[in-house]
Amino acid sequence: MPQMNGVIMVIINIIVPLIACGVFIGLAGYVKVIAPMRTLVTGEITYRWAFWGFIFFAIYFGSRPLQILLGPHPMPLVINNIREFFLIGLFCPAVIVAMMSLVFGHEKILSVFVKALFGFCIFLAVLFVIINIYAIGGSEPIFKIGGYTAYDGLWFDNPDDNVRSLMMLLFIIRFINPVMLIFISGLIVLWSSFNYPEEKKRLYDNMPKKLVLTAVSNFCFSLSMLSVGFLYIFGKIPNQWWIYYIGGLLAGIFEFISLYLPVRSRVNL
Repeated sequence: MPQMNGVIMVIINIIVPLIACGVFIGLAGYVKVIAPMRTLVTGEITYRWAFWGFIFFAIYFGSRPLQILLGPHPMPLVINNIREFFLIGLFCPAVIVAMMSLVFGHEKILSVFVKALFGFCIFLAVLFVIINIYAIGGSEPIFKIGGYTAYDGLWFDNPDDNVRSLMMLLFIIRFINPVMLIFISGLIVLWSSFNYPEEKKRLYDNMPKKLVLTAVSNFCFSLSMLSVGFLYIFGKIPNQWWIYYIGGLLAGIFEFISLYLPVRSRVNL
């Protein structure tokens, strides 16, 4: 049984994050290929920020194995803070800008909005990093590969109640960004799919489907992250990080389907 548990831990902490990383690297590459054909419809901003959003997300997933394989504290904390900065400070605003450009048109995305959004998200990312330094409280072994031990941060299992209370602050930041920001963006995209102008729908008949798929992609990740927090707060079940990676992988799959689908059913565009 311990050996089987070790195999499961390797799969959910190393294999699945690396697969998700590969999916988003592939999405970034695919965006580069299709952008010249699609920018006439959606604008250059949409695909430029989608590309960077996918790159930042790939870094977040791909660095999970580094977090647990580079040794005990402080390495899990160092890598985790880098990962969270990319997720909260860079991935979230990049994706939101791309989606708002897709929905409202690139000409309506003001530079002041982009700067304010990135400023707010980077502020939350820095705040998360600072609190995280005090919340982690060391590291603990989570599984072994042969004679090699993998370590992760001692967040939920910290014996110090005062330090453990900082987890609620981290949860609040995560709830704001990326959970609610990505979820609300998904709702806006879903709303736009049901209210897509008829004159545009006659020309770009697949756009409502593409928007629905993009919205579902957003919901997959934001709800997976929300569920991890709820499991801890209401069920007292900690460390279910694997749900993030499954949610991210599903998000990547739905986003790939959306990107692959041409904007017109009769033209490969």
